[in-house]
Amino acid sequence: MSPNVSTSTHDAMTTMDVPTTFDVTHWPISVEKYLARTEKPLHRAILKNYLRHLLLEVSGYWDQILVPELTVDVPEYRVGDRGTVQVLSGRAAVENFYRETYESQSNVMGARTMNMCVEDFGVTTEAYWAHVVPGEFLHDHDVDADPDAHYLMNYNIFQMFAYTDDAKLIGERIYVDSASYRYEKLAPEDVVTPEQARRELAPLLSRATLS
Repeated sequence: MSPNVSTSTHDAMTTMDVPTTFDVTHWPISVEKYLARTEKPLHRAILKNYLRHLLLEVSGYWDQILVPELTVDVPEYRVGDRGTVQVLSGRAAVENFYRETYESQSNVMGARTMNMCVEDFGVTTEAYWAHVVPGEFLHDHDVDADPDAHYLMNYNIFQMFAYTDDAKLIGERIYVDSASYRYEKLAPEDVVTPEQARRELAPLLSRATLS
């Protein structure tokens, strides 16, 4: 994953300037920096919604995402991975998706590096993604995982978050590059637990308001 020094570019997926260890604050801090240089009011409102959403999700506050301030009444999600597309329509289906992520202790995740843009339609990112998961989470992946260990599951991902004209989330369209999966078995001291993520993200969440 060393940077491609022969190519002059701002494309994060070419340079792959990735921290050597996973830092759960890296992704939201990157979004904060993007927000700080964004001027259009609608774009700022969208990014504030996006930032609060991601902090709630990774912090494990899944039940605070589908609230009227952040999300439309009938959200629509499409999640494509390894040859299948999971279609989630409506509040109950999407809420269950977040609940299952939390209950499986697999809500600690984030971009290690990414391209990002915001427009009137919403937020688009392409990222080298990291996901801290228990070994048992990988039972349907083609990997001989220790069920008692934790892994850093890395992969390329494209995400599109769509918003209304008043900056409420309509839904997500997420597509994973299934050929890009890489798995790193973590030493116990390198595991970012959901409890640790919640503690580390608390200062960011406290300032991630919609106002």
